[in-house]
Amino acid sequence: MTPILEAHPEIFHNEVRTQQDIQTSLTTFAQEQVNVLVINGGDGTVHAVLTTLFHHQPFATLPLLAILPSGTSNMNAGDVGLNGNRTASLQKLLSWIEGHGPDPAILTRHVLRVQRVPDENPIYGMFFGAGAIYQGAQVGWNTKQSVGRLGEVGASLIICRFFLSLLFSRQTRITPIHATISRDEHPAIKREFLTILVTTLERLFLGLRPYWGTESHPLHYTAVRKNPTYLTRTLPSLLFGRSHKYGTAEHGYDSHNAQSLELHLQDGFTIDGEDYKPDPERGPVRITSGGIASFIRFER
Repeated sequence: MTPILEAHPEIFHNEVRTQQDIQTSLTTFAQEQVNVLVINGGDGTVHAVLTTLFHHQPFATLPLLAILPSGTSNMNAGDVGLNGNRTASLQKLLSWIEGHGPDPAILTRHVLRVQRVPDENPIYGMFFGAGAIYQGAQVGWNTKQSVGRLGEVGASLIICRFFLSLLFSRQTRITPIHATISRDEHPAIKREFLTILVTTLERLFLGLRPYWGTESHPLHYTAVRKNPTYLTRTLPSLLFGRSHKYGTAEHGYDSHNAQSLELHLQDGFTIDGEDYKPDPERGPVRITSGGIASFIRFER
């Protein structure tokens, strides 16, 4: 990456390590009227940038975002990031900015706004997971120097391990969680769940799309209850967003597109691969749309 930056001294760039570094850099970029923001990092970095952009709002008009996948988890980049090799992708982006080469697609996605407790600053991201997903992420955090560094493949191996546990009934590795879920104006559901996810991404790792709601709302929500029935029949369809006659709430599968969700949780959750804990004494975790971001993506 360094030779490219040296060849383009007009590019503003900063190396960041903390949330404060990101906030300072984005404030400077906004003052310089930057209109294309390249994020060289994994999901956690994207999550930190989105939180700064949407909560602190340093830009009067949001810049176009270009994600170069380089972290230990790159699920966001798989849906809305630049494809392929980082160096080649950056060169293609710079050629387009300079007026050469093909035009990219501009993809828009809603961004999750997660209020962990009512009186705390909101968190912004693209993917929320609890239950088995959170437990799978913990495996990833413990193996960042091995499986974790494989990026999307590593994330796939971690989560697939839990799906296999479901299929073969090895639920000792998955601890069901108690949760009460309120969706829009619908009655609250209080159950034990194996997993809960909420995302605005249109695809997850390996093209998985484990949500099949039909409502015209921005939040894709899926919850699988403890001891779902017909799992081996429904799972192959549901993982890729195809409805199944047994994939219903009656059999333990709940998936909708929502405007807002409130989750009363006792256990931890992940947002874009980062670890968070609820505070049930202070209120539920509330998830809504925090706005819309535009991402640059080139066809392969």
